[in-house]
Amino acid sequence: MLHVLLCGGTGEGKGQSWGLASAVAKDANTTFMAHHVINGVVGGAGLIQAVADRDGHALIVDTEYARVLRAGRRQANLSQTLRDLWDGATVATSRAKEPVQVDEPRVSVMGHITPEEFRASMSATERDGGSYNRLLILPVTQVCWLSEREHMPAHLIPEAGEAMARAVRFATRAGLVTLADDAYDTADVIRRDLLTKARESDGLKPFAARCNEQVRRVAALFALFDLRSQITTADLEAAAALVTYAMESVEEITGDTHSPSTLRKRQPLSLAEKVRARIQMHGGRATSSQILPFVGATAAEVKALPGIVVTVERSGKTGRPATLFTLRGDDFGNPERQPGSADRDQNRGTSRYAELEPASAEREENRATVVRLDAYRPAPIPAPAPVKWTPAPVQALADNPFRALL
Repeated sequence: MLHVLLCGGTGEGKGQSWGLASAVAKDANTTFMAHHVINGVVGGAGLIQAVADRDGHALIVDTEYARVLRAGRRQANLSQTLRDLWDGATVATSRAKEPVQVDEPRVSVMGHITPEEFRASMSATERDGGSYNRLLILPVTQVCWLSEREHMPAHLIPEAGEAMARAVRFATRAGLVTLADDAYDTADVIRRDLLTKARESDGLKPFAARCNEQVRRVAALFALFDLRSQITTADLEAAAALVTYAMESVEEITGDTHSPSTLRKRQPLSLAEKVRARIQMHGGRATSSQILPFVGATAAEVKALPGIVVTVERSGKTGRPATLFTLRGDDFGNPERQPGSADRDQNRGTSRYAELEPASAEREENRATVVRLDAYRPAPIPAPAPVKWTPAPVQALADNPFRALL
């Protein structure tokens, strides 16, 4: 059971990432995704009732998790209920008529929040009460633009759904997931390192008190997806890397200036980097409408950038010419002058369209080419053949009294 909080700015991809994950989950287990998903949290008693209506197994999805954090400050029972659900402890309502109780609940949480909302919703009571250290806070940011012409291959979601379905079927029969014999030493080292890191940062202590439990739960998921009931050293190391990344991200989100990771915060892109990225995204040449609205600059500012070539093309004898932006040469960061540029500079000003003359043959030869992403994708690995299930031998009638019930 994981309580995951995706933290990122508006439009950074929180909803898109959850959309892909939910599509895989629906393909793997349609019944659970149709009947065991709770959309939004309204209060402690209402949440317990919703979990009880789903037989104690549920997934809570709240795309406005800031409301949950704010409500937790007004309703103490809501925060306590969420903590108990993470612990797998019994939850119950306190109303006299028709009380509701859920024993051994199995509930996961998927929440979305922005960094500003997270910082504004934090309170000392929640930090000290243990609500935050049960959240696995993961940052979401958009690192590059993908062209609308590229589509995800249709076979990926069904293949991932089948792999998840196999893992779910295996997990229902696996029972208890334990550490492998050679993983205990690694588990001790990871626990010591993570807790030491948490104690060294005052701002990190409220979020990392349960980092070891988070590692065990993530490692158990890795093992189950590999159809194993034992956690290996590799599972622990991979899970520890994810939890460590989440801890470092919390330091950046909360603004802990004493943390070295704050110094590595991603710097905003410059105007030149934004323009070059847009041109590359459109295959090496882009129009004004494909660049200007997305970089927040005027045409004159873009034209003044080094390494950017401006040309004009007409699609016919009539109509307004289209202004195209391309990159000068193959070196995107080198503003060296190309052959023929001196002559153009000499003649600039003689005609209102002199600076917009068509690209030369050399620039046409060096124009970037479009490469489909499928060329870099490995061939899909076929799913392993299902293992034939052999039923256990049936006992004799005298030894098995339950046969009489049939």
